[in-house]
This record gives sequence, structure tokens and C-alpha cells, in this order.
Amino acid sequence: MAIGVLSQNLASRIAAGEVIERPASVVKELVENSLDAGATRIRLEVTDGGAKSISVTDNGDGIPADEISLAFERFATSKIDETSDLSGIATLGFRGEALPSIASVARVEAVSRVDGSDSGARLVVDNGQRVAQEPAAGPTGTRIEVKGLFEKVPARRKFMGSAGRELTRIRQLVGTYAIVYPSVAFTFAADGKTRFATPGSGDSRAAIAAAYGARLADSMLKIDDDGSGAFGVGGLISDPGTSRGTRRYVTLAVNARWIENRRLAFAVEQGYHGFLPERRFPVAVLSIRTPLDDVDVNVHPAKLEVRLLREDLVFREIQRVIRLALGDFAPVRTLSVPGRSNMPGQGMSIPNANNPFGAVAMWPSRSITPSTQPEPSPAHVPQDQQTPPETAVEPAQTPPSQRSVLPILRVIGQARETYILAEGPDGLYLVDQHAAHERVLYEEISQRIGSQVSESQPLLMPESVELDPRQMEAIELHGQELKNAGFHAEPFGETSVILRAVPAMMANSSHTQTPGTVFGAILDEITEGRGSDSWQDRLLYTMACHASVRAGMPLTTDESRELIRRLEQAEQPHTCPHGRPTMIHLEAGALEYQFGRR
Repeated sequence: MAIGVLSQNLASRIAAGEVIERPASVVKELVENSLDAGATRIRLEVTDGGAKSISVTDNGDGIPADEISLAFERFATSKIDETSDLSGIATLGFRGEALPSIASVARVEAVSRVDGSDSGARLVVDNGQRVAQEPAAGPTGTRIEVKGLFEKVPARRKFMGSAGRELTRIRQLVGTYAIVYPSVAFTFAADGKTRFATPGSGDSRAAIAAAYGARLADSMLKIDDDGSGAFGVGGLISDPGTSRGTRRYVTLAVNARWIENRRLAFAVEQGYHGFLPERRFPVAVLSIRTPLDDVDVNVHPAKLEVRLLREDLVFREIQRVIRLALGDFAPVRTLSVPGRSNMPGQGMSIPNANNPFGAVAMWPSRSITPSTQPEPSPAHVPQDQQTPPETAVEPAQTPPSQRSVLPILRVIGQARETYILAEGPDGLYLVDQHAAHERVLYEEISQRIGSQVSESQPLLMPESVELDPRQMEAIELHGQELKNAGFHAEPFGETSVILRAVPAMMANSSHTQTPGTVFGAILDEITEGRGSDSWQDRLLYTMACHASVRAGMPLTTDESRELIRRLEQAEQPHTCPHGRPTMIHLEAGALEYQFGRR
């Protein structure tokens, strides 16, 4: 085939494929145009999952009548010009591709009027061909209706999902913009029925309530960005008792631009490390503030991704603020009388302003001070671009002493040789002895490795351990980490090692298995991988798990008291390293209710 220049119509349809993939893509571009126009009210209506029609109406600035046809030309935009700095773009759109791309694969009608004008204008474009342009009446703002998406592009239409599936995508998208822009009133209707609406009051909880439900919104913890530095993170995150089975409830916005960034989403997950069970994920809506020239927004056709100059710094800041918020919220899970918790004068629980559920917090609030967070490496951040002094965070105040905030607990026994029973002034506490001991050992070994003071116990009789190739590879790659943890293993042929020492905590545990068997089991577990956890984290909590007391082990009263004492000194005592609770609280009021005393 000879070389030829594509027609303008065909070239536009090909280019549209980079921007418009499905109805949700149309919604995204139109909503972003409305937001850039300063709209405070946006109404979206779709029919048949957006395949039949999509309509977006706003009260923004509008398009002048003499410019409405120009708005549908490729690369025509009012958001940048030749003098603009592409490294400091503040608008959501800027390329001038959205409207022409949509109009090349659908029938589009646009009606718009600017404030102060006697009349507006109406323009109709059918699959790239201008059909009509005329004056039209209407309120200030713009209404764009898209009909028959991909009807004349069957190769694209066949890749669309069912109406229900496309509607779900659109609802998720609009819900995301609604919670990122709580000051804008969004209304979403499908097939003539209103699906959700936000008040536009500026209250993020109200927007989240409309998108995800009021119960979830009320339980979320607030993170404040005081705006004092060049970088900041604010928003709402779920408490440790609320999680989801998917990552899609993590919403990130950089300078009010919704983005998808796996690394920053991973920072959110890492902030919850130890607070949530495995394969459970938080709900988070975080607004990240950075200098505009730190963000390159021109790296993705649909503008879903951005490139951050100091991503390492933002990563650490997200982790820091989440850990601070979770450290201030550490409730013990409480079993109470339904609908009667926190009733005054009934001895139900001790009020706690940081705990919206009214459950007593057994330990004082703790937070991670900036000194525990690593600073950005100079190798990644040039000297002239490092964080300004004003971004430093003041160290957290010293938490109150344990004695001043803890209820007096009296160990009264052991249930099923698994749970320690303790009595407090506000009810009973049931402590999972394995989870509690696991948390204690995990923090102790973490501190020793951090200070490079690990304790090893030489074996009286060194043990030969047969390993598989994957286990041998783990020893080769992470031998120093194993040694720091207290394991001393020397190669002994191609498929075995001589184990000469183990961590002191494991030597003193009451394991019935040989040290070599436990060592092999630990290598098995940590080489399998556990989602986003680092190799060292997996090593530490696997060691703690194998060294801790098991369910079914009888403990004396003195041993139970000692375990609770050590748990009280832990930094994160309410969950084990895997996220399981270490204890639950049975309120005194619940006992009285069950026995008919109230």
C-alpha cells in the first residue's frame, strides 16, 4: 500500500481513541471542563449506561457565542497559550482534545451562555461534521449532550460493557469527583432516576456520605493540612475497624487533580500496616498539596497519571500523617448493648473524644514523631529542591503515662487455654494470648534490629537443615538480615545449611519442633510474600508468630499478668502484626442487660 495522508475525519477518530475509550471517558472530560469553568453545580444524566445519551449541565462561566464552534477544533483551548509554562498547569484540562474527540465519535449538542450576555449559542456536531449553529436561550453555563456514542464506529462499540457495567463505572467516577470537590454540588441521574446528590457545602463527610454511605462517612478520621509548608496532605481516612476487600476505595488528588498512582496508594497501605488484616484495604480520600512546578501533568493521554518531582517526600508524608491519625485512634473492640452504648450514668464505657464509637481506649494515644521518619535522600532530591524549613513538623507531645489513663485490670483466669480474662472498672477484657504475645515480640525484635543489638542463642548441637532452591536463594539474598535477626546459618553443600544459633526469643519459646524445622518454616512463609510487605517485615512478624505462645497453651496467673504488662508497653497494642485484634471489651452494661439487671 502506498504512503498517503489520512483524511482529517479518519485522523480525528484515531486520535479520539487515546482520550475516549467508553462512556465514563466522556463523563470524565465533560466534568473536568465544568470544573475548570468554575461550576458550583454539575448535573449528569445518562441513559442506557451512557451508550444512548450522556448529558452534563453546569453553572460555570460558559462559552462565548462567537467561540463555541472553535471549542470543537482540535488543540483549541482557553486554558493555556504560547506564554504558558507547561510545568505549572493548574487546570484539569489543557490540550483542547476532549470536545473534538467526543464529537468525532458521537452526535454532540452544546448550548452555552456567558454571564451578562442576552443570549447564548447552540452547536450540533455529528461524528465530526458540523450540522447546525444558531443563537439559543438558556441560563448561564453550559449543557453538553452526547448521543449515540460509537454508533458509527462499531469496532469501538463492541468493546463496551453492558449497560449496567458502564453505569457502575460512571457512578464510581462521578462519586470520586464529588468527594475530591466537596464544594461542588453534584447530581447524578440514570435512566430518569436520581442515583445520588451531594450538597456542595464543602463538607467532605457529606460528599463521602452521598458516594459511599453515611455510616462510613461518620466513622472516618480527619487529617488536617494546616497549609504552612510547601507540601501537605489532608483528607479523611477510615478507622482501623473499617476496611474493604479492594483498593479502589483509596482516592488521591494532587493539587485538586484526581490521579491514579500505585506508589502513593501503596504509601496509604503502608500507613495502615499492622492495623488491618491481610488482604483488607482502607478507605481514604487524600488531598495532596505540592508546588505546581513539582508536577508534570502531561504524561498520560487521559490525564489519569502525573509525574512528581519529589515523589519520595510525598510518599513519606502520606505515611506519616496516616500513622499519626491512627495513633490517636486506638480503640479496644467493644461488645455492648445494641443502641445503648455510651448512655450517661449507666457505666457502659469511658467516653473518649477520639473514639466515635464510644469504646474505651485502654492505651494512651501514640503518634510517630518526625524523628522516626527517614528524610528524603539527597540522591533523589537536589539540594536546591529539598523541603523548605517551613514544612518541618513540630514533635508530638509526650503521651500521658500508662498509669494515668489505664483502667486497673485484674487477671482473673484463662478461657479455653487461649484467652486471658481480666476485669476492669468498666467490664471484662478478653485478651488473645497468641496475638498479644506476637505483638510484644514483634516490637521487641524490631527495636533490637533497629538498634543493631539482636540477641542470639547458640545451639548446643548445631543442626543441619535441608532446604529447597528457593529457600537457599533467600539466604543468599537476605543473609545479613537473617543474621541481624539472630539466625546464624552457614552453607553446607548446595542444598543445606548448618544452623548454629537462633534468636534468643525463639530459643526460650516452648516449641516442640526442632530449631531447624522452625527455621525452614520461617523461610517458607517469608519467601511466599504477603502483598506489599517488605521482606524484613515478613521476617519479623513471622519470627514473632513462631516464637509466641500458642492457643491451647495453659498460662499461670503470673505469666498472664506479665504478658499484659508487656502488652501495655507496646506502641501499637491493639492489633497483632497481621492486623488481628489483641483483645475485646465486654461492657459491664452488656452483662447487666443479658442478666436482666436493667
